[in-house]
Amino acid sequence: MNEINTKLMDQLMTACLGCRRCTKVCPSHAHGGCDPYYVMKGWDGNVTKCIGCGKCSEVCPQTDPKTVMMHMKAEALELKVPDSFVKDGYVIEPADPSWREGLPEIPEGNDMYLVPGCIVKGKLPYLIYAAERAFSAIGIGIKELPENKCCTYPLPLRSMTDVERLAVKARMQSHSRRKEMITLCAGCCNEFGRSGIYAPHVSTVLARYMDRIRALPGVKLKVALEPGCSSERFMGDFEAVVRSTGAEPIGNTYGCCGKNIEGVNSELMAEREAECAGADAIVVGCPNCMRFYDAQPGGKPVIHLIELVAMAAGDSETQRFHKIKI
Repeated sequence: MNEINTKLMDQLMTACLGCRRCTKVCPSHAHGGCDPYYVMKGWDGNVTKCIGCGKCSEVCPQTDPKTVMMHMKAEALELKVPDSFVKDGYVIEPADPSWREGLPEIPEGNDMYLVPGCIVKGKLPYLIYAAERAFSAIGIGIKELPENKCCTYPLPLRSMTDVERLAVKARMQSHSRRKEMITLCAGCCNEFGRSGIYAPHVSTVLARYMDRIRALPGVKLKVALEPGCSSERFMGDFEAVVRSTGAEPIGNTYGCCGKNIEGVNSELMAEREAECAGADAIVVGCPNCMRFYDAQPGGKPVIHLIELVAMAAGDSETQRFHKIKI
């Protein structure tokens, strides 16, 4: 950890009141994972089991445990800025452009800019097509932000200072030419927001156009809503948009998928799948969640919110990319 980040961590940890609210709400700790209170006190809190959900910081009255947890985890794992970020600006190497082969052409729009994020660019590029299709169907033209990069949220970039990370985001903002930037990943949205840059999650933007979405052919699905940890604060807009497509939420509880944290994710995914049992499909607002739900043996089909709107417009082309299909 560089000197600047070390000083920041010291300040955040010193401010800890020791109330242990963080531990009480931590999904990882509930399944034998990390203990944010111990990490904040500088002890062995099993920080590598942190799932980055941010519940600790949501309840903390004094400081920011999530930032400490992420920096300490990156240090414990000895993560460095990956070559792919230096080369392409992403912590995950972007997918080969051939993924678009066979998909219908959609005219490039000019109303808003899309910031896909690392996971979409590298693992789920078809969500870019779904976004183009969904927004086109409601009369909004979008295209990828020129020179878009990683939002700098991922763990491997914690060796950079906040100033260095801000510079990456500020350059993207300059390329937007004052047009609105929208994200498919709430983690990206939150990371931009921490730097004072407005880049709303797609659920927030779609909520402005629900009358137009209701005018689409629509879908007839019973769906479970699993917005993802970072998307939970947009839950009002998220559910409203889902309902505007004609889909019927089953009213399930929701929580964290556990990401890829061994020993924790299996327990959390079992909880999620159980609460979604009565649904035809799971609707998510997080690309990372989508990866794990779609890889769950015997799991429910999963679709991103933007795919649901595209389906309401009559386009299910992205289903070909899913392992578990509706």
